[in-house]
Amino acid sequence: MMFAKVESQSNGIDLIKIDNEETKIVFTNYGARIVSWKFDDNNIVLGNVVEADEFYTENPFNFGATIGRYGGRIANATFQLDGKTYQLDSNNGQHNIHGGPHGLDTQFFDYEVEEQVGQVKIIFKTTIKSSVDHFPGDIDLEVIHTYDVDHKWTIEYKAIATEKTIFNPMNHVYFNLNRDNKVIDNHSIASSKLDMYLLNEDNIVQSLEPVDLVNKFNSENIQFKDIFNSEDSVIKEQMDRFGGIDHPFDLGSNEMTVENKHFLLKVKTDMPNIVIFTFNDTTSWQSDFNIYKAHSGFTLETQCIPNDINLLGDKAPSILEANKPYYSKTSYKIFEK
Repeated sequence: MMFAKVESQSNGIDLIKIDNEETKIVFTNYGARIVSWKFDDNNIVLGNVVEADEFYTENPFNFGATIGRYGGRIANATFQLDGKTYQLDSNNGQHNIHGGPHGLDTQFFDYEVEEQVGQVKIIFKTTIKSSVDHFPGDIDLEVIHTYDVDHKWTIEYKAIATEKTIFNPMNHVYFNLNRDNKVIDNHSIASSKLDMYLLNEDNIVQSLEPVDLVNKFNSENIQFKDIFNSEDSVIKEQMDRFGGIDHPFDLGSNEMTVENKHFLLKVKTDMPNIVIFTFNDTTSWQSDFNIYKAHSGFTLETQCIPNDINLLGDKAPSILEANKPYYSKTSYKIFEK
């Protein structure tokens, strides 16, 4: 029997808890984010339910948050659209990251909960204001989280903009499939295509010629630790520079799996790319809440390749025309072995 309930904490934070017997999942109106996803007693995402009202307003790593209006970095916090140059807030060195300092991860969303046959749907709503983030156009946004009896979590984004703009939303959930929450080096990623884009020293995509990992490792199933410890000169340089993976990928058939000996996670998306980040440095957060070490989780950020507007110009897939409805969909489904 599947059911949902809402619990309110301080600081305006509500927790929407969905119970599906052997799995339980929790969302919050702060950042339209996922807080917890448990299979039996194993939490397969990083987060904090008990102290959510303090934890998430402090956390600098965007745990579980909806990211937007633009996921990833925009080089030098600037871009051109139809011949006009837009200057954004720099909140990652000289670059703009995740929509700037007032991104969706910092916003409280209105929401409604719909309990339906075989699933629970949470519809989060907000308006992104151009006057706040300095991108062109306001955007009316719905982020719809659906959880079903088959242990599948689906995210849908519906949006419409008042002006031509760029829009590249995603979710910044961190997974860890280990029962003991040890580092994720033992996890394997698999897809018929795993093409990894290389980054410069500022984490900006430096070339649109990716590295074919399936060919490099002669396998469609590759362990994180084998990528981290690769002796291939190109891969090694990237791993040494960043301490792990923080890279966009092209996938085969827009889907992939991640697994260890306990669980398998299947991801399907209609977005062109996925950014995998293996939580390479956790030391910047000086807080008692920071119990995390490097490689204690990994993200699967389904989106357009970051900085696409500067890489591809008017062919960037993140361009959204005025008054044209936007829709994208990603699902994560968990299987116990």
